[in-house]
Amino acid sequence: LVTGTMYVAPRTEAEHVLAEVWQSVLGINQVGMEDNFFELGGDSIKAIQVSSRLFQAGYKVEMKHLFAYPTVAALSPYME
Repeated sequence: LVTGTMYVAPRTEAEHVLAEVWQSVLGINQVGMEDNFFELGGDSIKAIQVSSRLFQAGYKVEMKHLFAYPTVAALSPYME
């Protein structure tokens, strides 16, 4: 899946976890820092799956933040 966004690799542990969860939920091979969750095929159901898998990995993210900040770079600061 090509979004036209140049790939930027995750840098922090939280960014890596978030990117891996998105890859798993969305069924794609690579998620970069600036890739948009919804442009990659994400929707409200997949957002709930992301939240659940992040929780299993020890992180918490609010749905409102995923919808407001739909890139790894923008969302990762809101992960608890």
